[in-house]
Amino acid sequence: MPSVIQMKNGKTETVFDLDGLLYLVEEHMGSDARRLLEDFTAPDDDDAEYIDSLENENQRLRGHHREVMEDLRAQSETIARLIQEREIDRSALSTVAGIIGKTTWRECNVG
Repeated sequence: MPSVIQMKNGKTETVFDLDGLLYLVEEHMGSDARRLLEDFTAPDDDDAEYIDSLENENQRLRGHHREVMEDLRAQSETIARLIQEREIDRSALSTVAGIIGKTTWRECNVG
């Protein structure tokens, strides 16, 4: 959201973002003041590392989620195939149901 600020000389300026404010600081106070303000507003290295670690963890979890969903889909396809058979192999169907049960239990209970 833009902000209108009044300069010391009475002139008003509209600032849309940090870059606009940095431009005004440089115009009226010089490049040293701009660099100082940039340093003050830059994220800490620790913050950047933390954000990177969160993004990496998010990617890992997304990959894991996809693998689990692919495994469950494969098992559901096996169930569909077993049900279409002329005679249902209850043992095979029970095995697939057990695999699905183990997978879902593991995902719900492993932190």
